[in-house]
Amino acid sequence: MLGAAPELPDRLRYTARRHAAVRTDDYVYSQLIPYIGNKRKLLPLIYRGLAHTGSGGTFVDLFAGSTVVARFAKTLGYRVLANDWEPYAYEIAAGTVALNAVPPFARLGGANRVFERLNVLPPLDGYVAQHLCPRDDDRPDPERERLFFTRHNGQRIDAAREQIAAWEAAELLAPGERAYLLSALVYAVSYVSNTSGVFKGFHRGWGGATATALYRIHSTLCLRPPPLFDNGQPNLALRHDAQTLAGRLGEILGAQPDVVYLDPPYNQHPYGSNYHVLNTVVLWDKPPLRPTIRAGGRMRDKSAIRQDWRTERRSAYNAAREALPAFRRLLGALDARWLLVSYSTDGNMPLEGLLAALAERGRARVFTQGYKRYRVSTPRMSPRPRNVEFLVVVDTAARSSASSADELLAAIRRQENELLGEGDIGDGCRGEGPAPDG
Repeated sequence: MLGAAPELPDRLRYTARRHAAVRTDDYVYSQLIPYIGNKRKLLPLIYRGLAHTGSGGTFVDLFAGSTVVARFAKTLGYRVLANDWEPYAYEIAAGTVALNAVPPFARLGGANRVFERLNVLPPLDGYVAQHLCPRDDDRPDPERERLFFTRHNGQRIDAAREQIAAWEAAELLAPGERAYLLSALVYAVSYVSNTSGVFKGFHRGWGGATATALYRIHSTLCLRPPPLFDNGQPNLALRHDAQTLAGRLGEILGAQPDVVYLDPPYNQHPYGSNYHVLNTVVLWDKPPLRPTIRAGGRMRDKSAIRQDWRTERRSAYNAAREALPAFRRLLGALDARWLLVSYSTDGNMPLEGLLAALAERGRARVFTQGYKRYRVSTPRMSPRPRNVEFLVVVDTAARSSASSADELLAAIRRQENELLGEGDIGDGCRGEGPAPDG
């Protein structure tokens, strides 16, 4: 259980040198995939919100994504349920949140032996190499070929994924072992990709016009055992639509959850298309693709985006007209002691409607933080480089005041005005909102 006014742990002050996913052994940050909306730099904000609740017990993350918040909650002693309906995100959660210890891999000689075998497999010219890579790494042709990976790494991805599939088919992987391997593979695939983290496109040439990040793009794919954390709790990973899962949490957990954390998509870009290659690697269903991107003199299917997100995982939160009604339905289905909601002044939902919906559920307080907006690369800076990220904490057992939503909005606007008026003022957190009754 967190105290009311805890000291901010030094490890939460994110620095790229100390917390880089490829180098650190810190459970919270290690092997985090590059991810739009990743909260790794906002953990101090979330920590203050959790401290405000003073609660322990169960923590539910309904939109787990990269899992950084679920991992963080796990280190605070919560029993964690991490949910996400994207296949790659589910495997990451199952392999790094649900597990408390490295699986034994008893049928394959132990975890170390398994990773050693995966890293020394002979290259395989399979689906990834043939469809997502150039024929010749020294002479790639972006007019005809996809350049998501070097062919060298594409063949290594094919070899590792086919081996995992073969072990699974032979029933040599116990529950949890497949997810542990796939979570490691998903990170390794992201690390060596010829992208800026999003798979809607690839660089034209290795590293793009500025040839950035060649150190990782040209590195050799290597799987490393992800660090785990034992919180002594039976944690869960699920893959469900948050809208339908919300009303079943008490049944699944055996009691009302103490904290439910909501971090719905902010904008119009679906995660299923942004990270489609990761879903293909996880599902290994090899959707049909042309080997080249030029047919009949025209470019076709250049990014090779899977279409199942349209039919199976289309999110209302990616549509401005649908987001707020969906959010209201979600809130109405939730039965939890505390609700924590992350959102941004750049989001699809109008702030007035979002905050009013939250204030209807109980007494609310908002914590804000100035934040540098996502950019594809340094040369492509946004004309509005900063926005306000905020966390609303709702005590569902306390009554809200009539002016609650207006006070929450005023607190967010104050932070926003400071950013506009003073430029880069740092990423300090603040907590504001309605004062407690009495």
